[in-house]
Amino acid sequence: MTSSADYAPPRELVNVVVHSSEKLEGAASLLKTLEDKAEGEQITSAELAAIRCIVETCASDLDVVLEQA
Repeated sequence: MTSSADYAPPRELVNVVVHSSEKLEGAASLLKTLEDKAEGEQITSAELAAIRCIVETCASDLDVVLEQA
């Protein structure tokens, strides 16, 4: 059995994790914008759906690559 110090994750896993992290940071930024908007205006379902889509895509991408790892 190899130690965790000897383990290098597959390149595809690293790429998906990095890409998903960047997309989730964008989703967090959108949420912050919507929080600010909610103080004076109503948030639309389309605005929330955009964030949900980002999160679901990231989760799906991570599931696929982790199943292959």
